[in-house]
Parts: sequence; C-alpha cells; structure tokens
Amino acid sequence: NLNNIKLFLDICTYCNAGCPQCHRTSKDGLGKIEWLPLIQWTIEDFKKAFPPQQLKPISVFHFCGTWGDPIMVKDILKICEYILEHNTAGKILFDTNGSVRNEDWWWDFGVKLEDRLEVTFDIDGINQEMHSKYRRFTDLNKILQNMLTLSLTKAIVKSKSIIFKHNE
Repeated sequence: NLNNIKLFLDICTYCNAGCPQCHRTSKDGLGKIEWLPLIQWTIEDFKKAFPPQQLKPISVFHFCGTWGDPIMVKDILKICEYILEHNTAGKILFDTNGSVRNEDWWWDFGVKLEDRLEVTFDIDGINQEMHSKYRRFTDLNKILQNMLTLSLTKAIVKSKSIIFKHNE
C-alpha cells in the first residue's frame, strides 16, 4: 500500500532552453545565471538519497524543471528503472520543454515506464515563431514529434502553456 507521499525532485540545473522568466536565466541575457552551478544527479546519487526501502511508500515521483530540464539528466532512464524495481505502484511525472532527446529515446522511455509515466510538455505557441518568443532555443516540431511518439505508448502525455499576449 502506498502512503500519500509525493516527492518533488529537482535533480539537475542543465537546460537547453533560454526562457526569459525562468529561475535559471540571467537578467542580462538568456544564459544561465552565474551563481548556479551545473549539476545533475547520477544513478548513484539517487540510490544514496533513496535506498530501496525508502522508495516503497512513495505515491508520486515528480521530476520538475525548476532549475533545469530533468530529461537532460544522463541517468534519468536508469533512475526511473530503479524506481520501478523498488516501488510497485507510484507514478513518475516529468515537466519538460520536450526538445531534448530523439523519438527513439521517447519511445523506449514510454515503453519501459508504461502507464506509470506522465509527461507534461511545455508548449507556448501554435507555430515556431510564437512558441520561441518564450521557449527560446527549442524546436516546436521536434517537441510535437516527441509528444506524438510518447503518446503511442501507454504513458500519459499532457501539455502546458504559459499564457502571454503573443499566444492568447
């Protein structure tokens, strides 16, 4: 039985986007703020923080994108497989700009995690010009292809938009 423990995990500061109002974006441009170190958890870091017994009662593992895009973590698939191995029912959620990785990776991700996976893709426009006013350095077509590919698996696929004047 799962308790109602929900983890909100921010495990990296890497991101391929340059969103102007993001926590990690510098005020004088679209790069990373100077004081933020580039880090990402490894599978070893995750295992040390969450031994198998501690994973059992967790109902939601939410990998957020507050300081970086969690899909950029090199070991993210290994981390998810470790969760699946030691937690039989918890959901694994992701927030992502979705323009990292290719369709084959997203297919494998969805096939391995099945209906325990829920991914919310950030889309802020109906075309590249509109989308990239905020989601800078991302490719809307690639995001839509990655979403489509993942939607062909048992994973739950969602999108989220931040409403601005340019995309109302």
